[in-house]
Amino acid sequence: VQEHCLASTTPSGMSEGEVTVFQLVPVTPDLSKLGQRSLIKLYCRNGGHHLRILPDGTVNGGMRENDPYETLRLTSVSAGMVVIKGETTGRYLAMNKNGLLYGSQTLNDECYFLENFEENNYNTYRSQKYCWYVALKRNGQPKLGPSTHSGQKAILFLPRSTSNV
Repeated sequence: VQEHCLASTTPSGMSEGEVTVFQLVPVTPDLSKLGQRSLIKLYCRNGGHHLRILPDGTVNGGMRENDPYETLRLTSVSAGMVVIKGETTGRYLAMNKNGLLYGSQTLNDECYFLENFEENNYNTYRSQKYCWYVALKRNGQPKLGPSTHSGQKAILFLPRSTSNV
């Protein structure tokens, strides 16, 4: 049984009490046929780190100039849903059932995130499967999903073009 992450805000045109259910994406879509975005770095408002995916699957924040593990590719798989892949490592950003971020070697149902454009020009990325946010602590370590919630600086990311950083 797959879990659905429901919208926590009321979209325009909907009244309070209505529920939005997001359709689950196939577990292994052909990403080569989907909309590619340019390479980016995800700058976290909390501590100023860039999200990075290391070769061993560790996910954390880095602040080094020209760190190749900070370069990410976001692929839109459906309206509001993205897959985030480390360009250098080839690993997919994923969140496990305990809310721990990791770099998966294969695309699976823990690799899909709901991208939300916030009013403050930052984006949030919420696990489609577990409904927790991608977040970094001030020291650059990943914050466990169950400790995340709307309004925290740790969940706010600014996508930056790699040519501008």
